[in-house]
Amino acid sequence: MKKVLCVYYSQSGQLTQIVKNFAKPFEKSGEYTVTFAPIELVNDYEFPWKGYNFFDAFAESVNKIPCEIKPLHIENEDFDLIVFAYTVWYMMPAIPANSFLLSDQAKRIFKNKPVITLLGVRNMWVVAQEYVKSRIVELNGNLVGNIVLRDRAENLTGIVTISYFLFTGRKDRFLGFFPKPGISDKDIASADKFGDIVKNHTVNNTFEKLQEELIKAKAVKINAYLATVERMAYKRVFLKWAGFILKKGGPGDPARRKRVKMFAFYFPFAILVIAPIEYIFFLIFAPFRIKTIKKDKVYFSGVNLK
Repeated sequence: MKKVLCVYYSQSGQLTQIVKNFAKPFEKSGEYTVTFAPIELVNDYEFPWKGYNFFDAFAESVNKIPCEIKPLHIENEDFDLIVFAYTVWYMMPAIPANSFLLSDQAKRIFKNKPVITLLGVRNMWVVAQEYVKSRIVELNGNLVGNIVLRDRAENLTGIVTISYFLFTGRKDRFLGFFPKPGISDKDIASADKFGDIVKNHTVNNTFEKLQEELIKAKAVKINAYLATVERMAYKRVFLKWAGFILKKGGPGDPARRKRVKMFAFYFPFAILVIAPIEYIFFLIFAPFRIKTIKKDKVYFSGVNLK
């Protein structure tokens, strides 16, 4: 009987639902044992978020600085398939998820094992996934599949709804007419169809064509504009802001409070003002970058690392 390990950190519970639904085909088959291993923190992040704490997590997230986590509660560390599920904070894997990737336990678990990445995100995830790809390579793992479940709301609408969710913990319709925040219940419930595809390839270790089949099943969708903007924003803006904040200390340090508040004012301005201007420029120059855009879509949909 083959063994599957699902590693994940779910702050709100949404990713837990995704992971459990994804794993259903493995559990129902009777040919697999599935171990669910949530990442636990020594000092967890609260949910719903408080405003300042949400922005205070920015610098460590962007700079991939780990927090203290507990070892996974598993009997042994030898599995036939690893499912690494994560959410994205500020264009990087959530700090707890990244902390696991940087742990000694991850070195042992991922070594020479096939790995599936399973993302539950709002809309920007390309930069985070490139980093995760690199970590899996460094851990001597073999990334064989990637699945991305995302919030289907338009960018500005999604900003409103996800903010409502993050700061209230409620997943109903804000003001009664906005769409429900986060990944839709339908998409969460249908995660098992991707689990079924992965299971079929796991039976005989035929992973070479797995991602191709997942793409056909719409497990990954690349938004060329967002992929372009987030790569530029991460390098040109986020890293600079994070460095600016970190010069005044670590998480919760009163010395950096002023700088964190400055970023908190800048962040919505960038989304509401700068991002739409960037979109106009993207549309203007897109016809001259068609080949590059198509090439990027193919690459970011896949599992290989440049």
